[in-house]
Amino acid sequence: MITAAANTLILNSAIAASIDNIDIISVSTAGGEVFRKAYQNKETISATERKYTFFLTETEANVTITKLALIGNGATLTLGDGTEMATQTVNIIKTSTQSLLIIWNVKVVA
Repeated sequence: MITAAANTLILNSAIAASIDNIDIISVSTAGGEVFRKAYQNKETISATERKYTFFLTETEANVTITKLALIGNGATLTLGDGTEMATQTVNIIKTSTQSLLIIWNVKVVA
C-alpha cells in the first residue's frame, strides 16, 4: 500500500513536471496547427497554479483560430514538437487589423 506521504510526493512531482514545463502557445485552424509563440510572461499564483500571458501582433496568426493549446516538454517554435499540456476550442477570426492578448491560468488539481 502506498502511504499518504508517498501519494503527496508523487503528486507534487507530477505538478512540478507539468506546470513549469509549458513554454509555447499553439494556434490551430480546422486544418491543423499553423503558428506557435513563446509566452511573454509567466506568473506563479501558487504551488499548483500559473498564469501565462501571450501576445499575438497584427502580423501573427491571421487565420480563423479554432484551437489554442499550451505546449511543453521540450517544445520549440517548430510546429508539431513537444507535448500538448492543455487545449481550448475557440472560434476567433483574427485579421491584420487586430492583435490578440491571451491570458491563460493553469491550475493542477488532484
